[in-house]
Amino acid sequence: MENVMRYAMVLGVTLASLGAAAEERWTAPYQLEDASGRTARVILGEEAPDDVASRLRVMTLVGMQGLAEARFQRTEKVCVGGEDDSDLPPVCHTVGVYTQLPGTPDIGEPLVALAGAVNGTVGAPAATTPRERPAPGQWASDGFERAVDEGSDPYAPAGGPPPRYRWHLGADGRVVLEFQHYERTASSQVAIDTCTEERQGPFTRLECVPVPPFGLDIPQPLSMLYAGRTLLVASFEDYGVPETTLVASLHVAGDTQYLVRVGLKGQAVTGLLFREGNTWRLLLRPADYPVLGC
Repeated sequence: MENVMRYAMVLGVTLASLGAAAEERWTAPYQLEDASGRTARVILGEEAPDDVASRLRVMTLVGMQGLAEARFQRTEKVCVGGEDDSDLPPVCHTVGVYTQLPGTPDIGEPLVALAGAVNGTVGAPAATTPRERPAPGQWASDGFERAVDEGSDPYAPAGGPPPRYRWHLGADGRVVLEFQHYERTASSQVAIDTCTEERQGPFTRLECVPVPPFGLDIPQPLSMLYAGRTLLVASFEDYGVPETTLVASLHVAGDTQYLVRVGLKGQAVTGLLFREGNTWRLLLRPADYPVLGC
């Protein structure tokens, strides 16, 4: 997909031998439409890149039991709708068909595909602690934070400021979620006492289900993932289910990365979360809306 953002990351994979430009050597995980046997159908977007057969000649399929290299075979157009009795045009997207190399292991339940050849292992995420009510004072903050996910908001204008959030102690003594967007600050009706807190490895997840009575705006249920008090992901109920679920960990060259299922507008996608120096990054491919017609 032409508008897909590409980022450098730390998996130690090189695509130089595949003819890829250095600045394009890393991408966010590609979603899988389906997998059968040793063949996987990788969602490339509305259109496949012109150089898909060279730049994406190799993919690493990631499953719950391991990783396996796969080779590009062909692209296929998938269209739904547009029947003779419909006034709507067909909705189409493109998949790349990949086949695992001979001798590669069974990866188990398929999760995502990563561009290039990745050598490593897959592990289950840490167990979650029992849910409990968060301590409001521990979350209240004077400063706003932006989520670290990259590429998840297709509606944000290029170069525009991303939304930022904080849990703020209001005049009534309640800690509520406030947001700041385009220099506008507003309070939501999501109070911290409508949330539960659970910990999973180095992360803390807040899940909030607001309860009535509501004012003019009806607050959305939400899920927020933190590392300490650093906001990583903010997922709201918006034609879909709010989600910030850790689905697996990747162990590559002594580093650990995390596959995180994130609920976006109308669709959940799996992104790659990792630490780069002192900074957390989440490579997240934007929701592919043509797929919603399938």
